[in-house]
Amino acid sequence: MDYGNIIKKYPWLIQKDIKCIISPDADGMLCGLFMSNYLNWKIVGYYDNGKNLILKNKLRAEDCVFLDTEIYRENIKSMGHHISLLRNENTDIDIKKYSNCLNPNFLRDRTLKNGFSLKYPMGTIHLLICIVGQRYPIKYLSNSFFAVLQADGTINRFVDKYSENLRDWLEYLGIDKSDNTLNKILKREINLIDLNKEYVEYVKKFVKSKGDKIPVSNKGILQKESFNKNFTEFSSSCIGAVETYLKFLSETTGWEYKKGNWTFEEFRLYEFNKKIVKPGVGTFNTAVRENFLSLAITANDTMEYTIEKPDKLP
Repeated sequence: MDYGNIIKKYPWLIQKDIKCIISPDADGMLCGLFMSNYLNWKIVGYYDNGKNLILKNKLRAEDCVFLDTEIYRENIKSMGHHISLLRNENTDIDIKKYSNCLNPNFLRDRTLKNGFSLKYPMGTIHLLICIVGQRYPIKYLSNSFFAVLQADGTINRFVDKYSENLRDWLEYLGIDKSDNTLNKILKREINLIDLNKEYVEYVKKFVKSKGDKIPVSNKGILQKESFNKNFTEFSSSCIGAVETYLKFLSETTGWEYKKGNWTFEEFRLYEFNKKIVKPGVGTFNTAVRENFLSLAITANDTMEYTIEKPDKLP
């Protein structure tokens, strides 16, 4: 990867005091924690890649950067790693609408029809670390290995059937080079017994209870108990659970949890329409005609996309 060109094309990735909207999962929260710590980014909203967007009052989407999702709007900055293209040609997609979207799969022409099994296998946080680390010194605590690599199940990629693809991407990102920021966390002695204990404890504490997510929705259904009755702030129990996880991430990585940079109240909930279909030229072009907001091909036979209905993007 030519990091110089990436930063030139997407200079906002290394700018300070940016407002961002994150996905409400482990990867998104790690991204928010990391960018808040190093660049003082403000987390002003949450988008669940589907039916729901939460955004701080009086802000517009174009005022923010979406992290861990691809937004199909030329005037909106975003960064994600989903497969969002059916193929490289002969569809109705207007690729200019992705001109402000950084997606590693776009850089290497990974689509459903061309290299789906070779798609980017890590989280958004890992690409962010590599990019921001080109301009700022990144530090980790010694026990941050698992906390950082658990995002999007990346830690499993080192030993499962996708490890060959991971090896290819590690080389592409330059992570095997000693001056790469992410290399510092990967180059460590591993005691498999201790690693197993870490993993089991993490799963028990956060995964089984879904404590590694901001409970905006579950399988597309809005979790009303996470909000007050007017949907203008998170409930105290929701905030408590979210902060427990953020403090865990902070304590294990050394990245400061700046509470004032996170939006838990004074926001508006926007509701959209999510469609799940089988990917093909017809269904993909239909999504384009409907001017989808975001789209992800999550499996060979599954495509999910969101359209602005009933609400419009602010």
